[in-house]
Amino acid sequence: MTATGSRATTPTAPLLAEPAALLADVRMRGVEVTMAYVPDEAERRRRAAAGLTGVTRVDLLDVLLGLPAGATVPWPALSAKERRAVRELPPGCAELTPTGVVRLLRRPLRPELAIVRAASWRAGLDRAGRFGAYCARLVVLPGVPADLGQARAEADYWGVGLALGTEVVVPPERFGSRAHTPAGWAFAEELHLRTLPVPTRADRPAGR
Repeated sequence: MTATGSRATTPTAPLLAEPAALLADVRMRGVEVTMAYVPDEAERRRRAAAGLTGVTRVDLLDVLLGLPAGATVPWPALSAKERRAVRELPPGCAELTPTGVVRLLRRPLRPELAIVRAASWRAGLDRAGRFGAYCARLVVLPGVPADLGQARAEADYWGVGLALGTEVVVPPERFGSRAHTPAGWAFAEELHLRTLPVPTRADRPAGR
């Protein structure tokens, strides 16, 4: 993971109202993309203290999504599948008590905007489409394309932002408050893993 430049030098500057949003260059869904995201610092600290990084198994996240965070769900209220799933969870995801289970895990961050750079609008639209279920999208072209009129019309139709260099000519459609899905949670977990700092030699346990 590589941190990008300041917001003032990126097309995101006029698009992100959230002051806590961070930028990171990552590879996801087979695409090199700059992701803007808002971390949950409290959840990240809790995970670090528990030695937990991320959970990307959609089946486990599906079960966790059905459990209210911080509340005890009695064992009899869980199906056999749910009981098996919570027992497979890594430490730090849930608290298992004699009376029930308490979900501890929360999303570590909220994806805000996927910024895809491409040489042509058509290539950029194809790559940006891979993030449509998770966040807003912006295609950045290096200059003015020959088909600018068509590109602007399609960008507006599909809700995908279009920028020429640092100039945003079509703002991306706001992602809005879509339903929180297991796949969306898994995407957030994957992004979280890609934005974790790389351990230095001093951080590694002795003998490794």
